Amino acid sequence: MTTCSVRWRSSGGRGEFEFVPADSLLDREISVDFEALSLRIPAEVQGARAEGKPRLRKHDSNNRDKLHLPQLVMAVAGLPEPAREDKGTPIQFPLENKQFVMDEMDFEIVEDDGMSVVLAPLRVSILHTHFQVQLTDRLDAIARDWDEMERIADHDCHLARAIRAHRERIGQGINSRAIRVAADRVIELKSDLFGLTNAGSATTLIETSARPEVDAEEEIKGIEGRLLVRMHVYRERDRKFARMVRKHYRAEAGGQLVCHACGTVPVRRYGPTGESCIEVHHKIPIEQLQPDSVSLVGDMALLCASCHRVVHSAVPCLTVENVNELVATHLVTPTA
Repeated sequence: MTTCSVRWRSSGGRGEFEFVPADSLLDREISVDFEALSLRIPAEVQGARAEGKPRLRKHDSNNRDKLHLPQLVMAVAGLPEPAREDKGTPIQFPLENKQFVMDEMDFEIVEDDGMSVVLAPLRVSILHTHFQVQLTDRLDAIARDWDEMERIADHDCHLARAIRAHRERIGQGINSRAIRVAADRVIELKSDLFGLTNAGSATTLIETSARPEVDAEEEIKGIEGRLLVRMHVYRERDRKFARMVRKHYRAEAGGQLVCHACGTVPVRRYGPTGESCIEVHHKIPIEQLQPDSVSLVGDMALLCASCHRVVHSAVPCLTVENVNELVATHLVTPTA
């Protein structure tokens, strides 16, 4: 698979977009392939050199109705709009419109005849963070919502109407700020119904809200916190995936399960039955949770039941490193 990336670069206070490798998009008309949606949209953007540097240029730079390439992808994917200026303010999660800057967006080069190129979005990372959104997951989620319109309408007719409007704007196959406006309406309604959740699919949010509450929600006020915790905990309880995580970390630790926060090896204290107190935990902070992203083994940690409870004692939840520091700070060496 041949790939390229579009990166945000500061320029006089406002950002420009640089592409790498430097010859990958040069002098080429760019279209975007949204395979999950069975649609290609001409970006009305071309790769060029500006003072010897590879930069993306809109055909009509002064036409605010036309979105730049990253903004177009984010709008189609139903994600918040990145800002073009880095004001250096701390990033807040979940993400909101123009409250963050895109660092880099990765694409697969689907077609390239030397004059035009077709790009398929892969992922986007956020400046000043380690946060990434898997765009393939997000586009699959959009497609799923389109297939589940009747179910969404049964839950909320206004949300279903907004999703249809977003679909119609995308389906026109034209780069237009109207796609952004339609996406913002969907995000607004989902926020009203479910709280801010990094723009997860409506279908996933409806399913999660219908699940029973979990213990970790007891002290949480506000729909967004409660629903995010519910998503987080139910994902951790996926038994098939949890077995895979345990197998991976058992092999990594020489055949034993170890709490990543406090270092406890339960089998040394309780024997073979002690492994039952080791639980699988999602390391991504709750406020960064992306409901439709596929979890990887590396996204997970093993925690003893006590440390796991401490992790979920706050919203956003504490990190494994936070608990490790608490353990180190309050460690008491037993007296002889």
